[in-house]
Amino acid sequence: MSAPPLSESAVSVDAETQHDIEQFLYREADLLDRFELEAWLALLDEDILLKVPVRTARHPGSERPEFSEASNYLREDYEMIRERVGRLAKEYAWSENPRSRVRHVIGNVRVLDVTADTVTVANNQHVFRSYGDTPDHDMLSAQRHTTLRAADDGYRITERTVYLDHSILNTKNLTLPLL
Repeated sequence: MSAPPLSESAVSVDAETQHDIEQFLYREADLLDRFELEAWLALLDEDILLKVPVRTARHPGSERPEFSEASNYLREDYEMIRERVGRLAKEYAWSENPRSRVRHVIGNVRVLDVTADTVTVANNQHVFRSYGDTPDHDMLSAQRHTTLRAADDGYRITERTVYLDHSILNTKNLTLPLL
């Protein structure tokens, strides 16, 4: 599985649609940065599939795909995401005790496809995370492909694939607010 090159697959949309999509992604990033996971969960469609495939190391010119088709760091549906959000809200959520400080930087938002009721977008992101009282921190870089379904009050995320730039993750865990 390879992330498609953006220059070959982006489509044009009107300025208002582009603005609405970007504002949605910025709002989502802000909710994740503030660990408002219940509010973030409301942005997800109940048919969502969230995937983070493993990047494979390969030689130039290799026929092998850039991302594994069988292995994922995460492959979650709505019920699993809802369960994770519930666990992270508890005080004994060891993976987030103490709570991480997270900051998303979203950029290069491009529309890949438009149908009657969905828009598929790609964006790049850097996520900074620090935790505890140490100078340790994580920096994750990725390209996300997200399918948004139109809703009465904006959009709902119905599918997301996060293509991490890392082939080996140097982080203590991969938690929802990092995606």
